[in-house]
Amino acid sequence: MTYGIEMETANGNIQVDSASTNSGMIVIESVASSYTVSFDPAKELVFAKPASTSYTTQNLGLSQQSGTGTQTYTFKDAGYSSSSVLANYIKAKWANEQTAGSSGYGVQVWNTDGELGFDSSLYTGDGGFGIISMNGQQTLNGYGTSSAGSRMTTDHTKYVNMNGTFAFGSGTFIGYAFSRAASNPGIFWNSFIYIGALGIGTITLPNFTPRFLGEGGSV
Repeated sequence: MTYGIEMETANGNIQVDSASTNSGMIVIESVASSYTVSFDPAKELVFAKPASTSYTTQNLGLSQQSGTGTQTYTFKDAGYSSSSVLANYIKAKWANEQTAGSSGYGVQVWNTDGELGFDSSLYTGDGGFGIISMNGQQTLNGYGTSSAGSRMTTDHTKYVNMNGTFAFGSGTFIGYAFSRAASNPGIFWNSFIYIGALGIGTITLPNFTPRFLGEGGSV
């Protein structure tokens, strides 16, 4: 770049770049041990992990709501009962979906599209957050802990993006399986749908959208 501002981490990863059309992700809420989360899936991202540290295997998906805009979702287990699950979550929003601060101090960076890329006044003390890896669409087979082809990481402490997950009590689940088992640790894509007609039964599904892992935040 010939002018502007670019910030990198010690590892050389770009955090802010005014020459890019990208916008930074800002943490707007960090919550520990909650059964529910309220957010707008079209504008906000939710990353979560089980709050418990004593499980061996724990599935995690979101209940579904009708309508658009901000809705309250429940963290759910898989299976016909789809019991609620306590989760730690981080809610984030792209900077260009925010209104720029007007305090008169701090740092604001606007990208080449004229959109807000970074604004120090929007950081509220909920901690930073970073996406550390991505699995492209249809790269995870959906068999959960029974297949290495569904494993996203061997580290069960990471956060997963919950947007697009689905937990329905009639044998349909699109989400994750967290495993603390020493012989098979990690986070797995766990996705299946039950079709009772014509004796079809349960069909396993790959990830139809990219899946992200993240870390950070204050929970």
